[in-house]
Amino acid sequence: KPYCQTVTVEPQRQQFITQQALGDEQELLPASQRYWLREVRMFGDGVPWLEGRTVIPEQTLSGPDRGLLDLNTTPLGRYLFKDNRLTRDYIQIGRQGELWARRSLLRLSGNPLLLTEVFLPASPVYQIDLFPNRSSLCEVKVHGAQQPKCT
Repeated sequence: KPYCQTVTVEPQRQQFITQQALGDEQELLPASQRYWLREVRMFGDGVPWLEGRTVIPEQTLSGPDRGLLDLNTTPLGRYLFKDNRLTRDYIQIGRQGELWARRSLLRLSGNPLLLTEVFLPASPVYQIDLFPNRSSLCEVKVHGAQQPKCT
């Protein structure tokens, strides 16, 4: 938050989808009858900073994590980092065209979710050098992408 006073989230899509609708993303997640898809745009002081896509197998939504269905305008990070149940299997950083992007396979209480973020031109990531090790970057495709190959 040091780059703005107010962070807001505008949901674009929040719905269950089938495994077939995932495309190549299904290779990164365990098989499931349905997946919760949440696509949002995040703003800092009203300026669009990123587009986020979260894909969550239905099994991950059991117990207390059923609250992931009700985030609406709450930033995902506020939910994920509220306690120590979160781990990260991997993070891939790369470019989607001219924009920086990252994809993370996260686990909440051991259950997976896939988060892809594309940083829009006004995002603070373009004002500071967040990715100094560019030699190990990946091409990150947001929708229906196979796991990127790193160079």
